[in-house]
Amino acid sequence: MAKIIAVMNEKGGVGKSATATTLAYLLAKRGKRTCLIDFDGQGHSSIIYGVKNTNRLEVTINTLLRRVIEDEQLPEPDSYILKHESGVEVIPSNSQLFTLERNLCNVDFRERILTQYVDTIQDRYQYIIIDCMPQMGTPMINVMMCADSIIVPTQAELLSTQGLAELLKHYQVIRRNSNHRLRIEGILITMDSPNTIVSAQVRGLIEQGFAGAVPIFQTHIPRSIKVAEAVLYHKTICEYMPNNPAAVAYEKFADELLGAEAAADGEGVRAVG
Repeated sequence: MAKIIAVMNEKGGVGKSATATTLAYLLAKRGKRTCLIDFDGQGHSSIIYGVKNTNRLEVTINTLLRRVIEDEQLPEPDSYILKHESGVEVIPSNSQLFTLERNLCNVDFRERILTQYVDTIQDRYQYIIIDCMPQMGTPMINVMMCADSIIVPTQAELLSTQGLAELLKHYQVIRRNSNHRLRIEGILITMDSPNTIVSAQVRGLIEQGFAGAVPIFQTHIPRSIKVAEAVLYHKTICEYMPNNPAAVAYEKFADELLGAEAAADGEGVRAVG
């Protein structure tokens, strides 16, 4: 069964889609069967993976969830999942996803609609990465109910850290009352300018305010205009310019994530033994 990782922050513009798409690419590069679900109506992850004219797509995560809501048969996954040359399989999104909140209003067990869908594809993959929309509501509760863990990208600027406390409150409520397996993999500092006073102060605030409460990745992703430039070529930074400092940092981040996961699995095995 796939491990489901949500890349989530209640503030936009923090490198969320860049992190989700790059992580998916790096997992596939390491031989992991990986699916990327674009769960943001802006469709940025879909665009990065080469989907054009997203609003003309016949099958998106929104249409699939609508079928679940209406108890209709889902199409065969191979008929709609987009297979990227990197090995990542993509379930795209478009602006129709912004209607999901309204469509879920009168649905029984509406917090588990995404879980019902993901259950139908979970055995195809080792990892399912969900690029989330940047606002809390029923769709994001669906993600938290579905996911095994959360990665929280946070830009190294003061305003981008203000949503962390609210996100942690929502996480704690979901974990305590419903999805007991949910955990936070860590806060990932993105768009970091390590030589500036502001970035240093923000890093310090994050480490002082959240260390001990949630993990903080040791790897920081430096600011680079090349990350945005890569999108023009429908590539992640690791494909577009693998020697760029941001690409190198994302490689280290992926290794750190997988290393922590392996260590946790080892602890679990020893505990059972």
